[in-house]
Amino acid sequence: MNEPLPILRASTLREAGLDASTLRRRTRLHGPGRLVRAGPNAFVDGAAWDAAGPRQRYVTRVYARLGRLGQRATASHASAAAVHGLPSLGGWSTPVHATVPESMYRARTQDLVLHTRPVSDTERVRAGHIAVTTVPRTVVDIAMTADLRTGVVVADAALRTGVRRDDLWRAVHPNARGRARAAQVLELADGRSGSPAESLARVVFRELGLPEPVLQQEFVVGGHRSAVDFWFPAAGVVVEIDGRAKYTQERYLAGRDQTEVFLDEKRRHGRLLTVPGIRVVLRIEWRELFDLDALSLRFRAAGLPCVVRPVRSARHDAVAPLR
Repeated sequence: MNEPLPILRASTLREAGLDASTLRRRTRLHGPGRLVRAGPNAFVDGAAWDAAGPRQRYVTRVYARLGRLGQRATASHASAAAVHGLPSLGGWSTPVHATVPESMYRARTQDLVLHTRPVSDTERVRAGHIAVTTVPRTVVDIAMTADLRTGVVVADAALRTGVRRDDLWRAVHPNARGRARAAQVLELADGRSGSPAESLARVVFRELGLPEPVLQQEFVVGGHRSAVDFWFPAAGVVVEIDGRAKYTQERYLAGRDQTEVFLDEKRRHGRLLTVPGIRVVLRIEWRELFDLDALSLRFRAAGLPCVVRPVRSARHDAVAPLR
């Protein structure tokens, strides 16, 4: 599970002789001793906050807020996804989500969203000093409340980590609101999608009315084995999702520099075009998945049939990079 930054509680700081005015003044500093407010009566060292990534900052906000809400609150939805290491299609600039008893419910604020669907003991795990919904319950909560794109991205990621599909289905309560939407997400979920971007692409293809592609189809050319992201055999089209991570993250670089990775990809591209039946290899960037009109033009030019009016399942705020 993802850990928060060390949180300094105002009560502890006051015991050390720092009053409220001193704490406020330290949040305005720009050098050593600066504090960042992470939640109600909760602060983090400024240098540590600056060095943290978006997910860890958000996880820290989750722990800060849940520590204030008390033992009856459970981090859920996007907040549980962050703790479990699941992706977020909209980034991490989102309120903290918690599920609480109805007696604790209050209206949504800019920083906090409360939910009241009961959480059983089997749907809750401990993560340090807070409670978090299990991965299956988290996936289903998001599937019932978010759009189809977000739900599939999170469900695919859970399946990739080894969560069983049956466990996801068991987390769908037969009387829960949103169960039909959750069922749609789980029916589309596929752990063979190699990344959140590929999961998103599958939903986008569905919105564009494309035929069902073959995932991770392997081709062997000259002793080189290549698995492609998407294969449309009837049209002879391969679609690859190109992301910056392929050229910057060590797990993809595998000891190579960016130039070597680029040349290897170019050679692979050329080998694929020698395979009988492959007419076109399309490379799609992450940002293109949010422009359905432009994307449909590219697909039609490659010989893939697209509907005239795409079915848009995304919410307007779900456009931030995945982290």
